[in-house]
Amino acid sequence: MIDLRSDTLTKPTAEMRKAMYEAEVGDAGRMDASGKGEDPTVNRLEDIAAQLTGKEAAMLVPSGTMGNLVALMTHCSAGQRVGVEKKLHVYHNEKAAFSERPGGLISEFYETDHQSQPKPESIQAIIDQKKIALLCLENTHNYGGGSCLTGNEIDFICSLAKKAGVAVHLDGARINNAAIYLDTPVDELVAMVDTVMFCLSKGLGAPVGSMLCGSHDFIVEAKRTRKFLGGTMRQAGILAAAGIVAIEQERDRLIEDHQNARLLAESIAPNCKIDANMEGVQTNIVRLDASPSGQDAKTFQQLLESKGLKTKAVSEKFIRMVTYREIGKEDILQASQIINECCQSI
Repeated sequence: MIDLRSDTLTKPTAEMRKAMYEAEVGDAGRMDASGKGEDPTVNRLEDIAAQLTGKEAAMLVPSGTMGNLVALMTHCSAGQRVGVEKKLHVYHNEKAAFSERPGGLISEFYETDHQSQPKPESIQAIIDQKKIALLCLENTHNYGGGSCLTGNEIDFICSLAKKAGVAVHLDGARINNAAIYLDTPVDELVAMVDTVMFCLSKGLGAPVGSMLCGSHDFIVEAKRTRKFLGGTMRQAGILAAAGIVAIEQERDRLIEDHQNARLLAESIAPNCKIDANMEGVQTNIVRLDASPSGQDAKTFQQLLESKGLKTKAVSEKFIRMVTYREIGKEDILQASQIINECCQSI
């Protein structure tokens, strides 16, 4: 079975396991006056993440979902409005910030183009018409097939927000993929956003953890929010050690995932019964439109799985496939063969 459901299937490397075994630990939940905990490995990871993103400080959280939730709840009070797009992961999947509890925030929607990238004029409209306290962006865009916002695009949108005194949070779960594709350092990509979350898992391969980065004062307050949500960890250096290896050793390898995703899309692009949207294949996600086959996405997903290929239906017509370290060129060629043969049988 070839499994392309998500890069969350990436497994920790031998180097990560060794680092976890040898990690120096302390009580990460006990803070000094500066907001630093007593776990030296967690502190080192947070310093590395802050340097990577060009922010003053960073905080380890158990998951990207918690990182985004902590960010939104720290930026905003219950009842305030947040500018989002309907397919942003923080709204479409995570929900908690926009539920009555614990977040209690109100969504205001902006529009996107055919690649799921925000339309600046739509963002300007909700800034002008609605009293939003925060604007959320996503890079890479999960439901946009892994498409990327460039540094110039992010900067222009941030300039619109900042003129109105609106803060900007970036869900950068796969920001390292975007940086590789755009050949732009992460800190340059996120320079103008107030806060950014990125995952240590997914393509980077750590078993657990995400990082929330921002100003020193924001992160101090965010740690209080994290405690409120039950996210404070103790001897978390065991997890942080794998995160350090993930950042230091796995970021450059992401280009291999991008190449494999491109190969997959190219191998099925000539098939007239499915649309691979080559324009949108930028990082490690391939989004297939199954509608030309006459099948809905869920039915087509089930057909592929019966032939040995696991994918994920993300809407009525779109199937998502994601490449990661354990998926090699032979897997890609076999996966494309399964897809093409299934199309021929319809």
